[in-house]
Amino acid sequence: MKRFPWICRAALVIAGGLLAQPSAAQEKGHPVRPLLWKIEGNGLEKPSYLFGTIHVSTPAIANLHPAAEKAFVASEAVYTEIPMDADSQLKMVPLLMRKDGKTLSESIGKDLTAQLNAELKLINPQLDATPFQPMQTWAITMALPLLKYQLMGAKAVDQVISERAIKEGKETRAIETVEGQMGVLGGFKEEENIIILKETLRQLKEDRAKGIDTIEVMLGAYAAGDDGSLEKEIDRMNQTVAESEHKELGERFIKKLFEDRNLSMAATIGEFLAKEGGKVHFFAAGAGHFIGKDNIRDHLAKKGYRITRIED
Repeated sequence: MKRFPWICRAALVIAGGLLAQPSAAQEKGHPVRPLLWKIEGNGLEKPSYLFGTIHVSTPAIANLHPAAEKAFVASEAVYTEIPMDADSQLKMVPLLMRKDGKTLSESIGKDLTAQLNAELKLINPQLDATPFQPMQTWAITMALPLLKYQLMGAKAVDQVISERAIKEGKETRAIETVEGQMGVLGGFKEEENIIILKETLRQLKEDRAKGIDTIEVMLGAYAAGDDGSLEKEIDRMNQTVAESEHKELGERFIKKLFEDRNLSMAATIGEFLAKEGGKVHFFAAGAGHFIGKDNIRDHLAKKGYRITRIED
């Protein structure tokens, strides 16, 4: 197997030419183009906004593009995928813990534990699977691509936005619940979770052999604001899955992680807009939910809203 879609949520691998973009963003002190869309029509008295985020950041990316800054300042209610306040984050912890009476290593076996240890030591020589033993298999899988950056203290763009909204006294809300999102990520059988972990480790190893740091490349693409390249890469990865030995699992994962959630998230956004059309809303979610097949923008357009990209 060459590619698996769960990596594209945490690490969208984009064409190497985009690697030059972080320096441009660094010079500007913010992304070159924002992944930002304006929502109008369908009875709204004021425009609202959709903002694509990335679940890690750099100093330049953490600073909003002027257009996104203007939209954020104008907003009265700021939304993230799930609640980002301290109490909600604490609620997440037990959902990440195992409930089968096994340790992580007992579940995934010696060989896969050895592979995991090797990957973790490349992130930090002092790190191995020991602190992750109480965790669900899927939780360590989802954490792996971002772990190096999280250990460096880099906050996700979502977290930066939420903290700023709270500090500035804006209403802070969420598009999904902690339980709902964790239910999707944890909604697979353990034997399937083990396959996902195995293939994620294989993908990380293959990329490293090619000199690819998927997160650095992803950050470059995000800084460029190139939604076309992001969509093209997601389509490429999904096509590879369709040709893999785990075709059914890969397709089911894509459906649950993107298509089903996009539909649900669009319905929730639509409800807020319908109830409070006189308020400016700022909906921040992973950029992958606003591009590609059956994205949130498309679902909102079907409800009668006019969605327009803002680039400067």
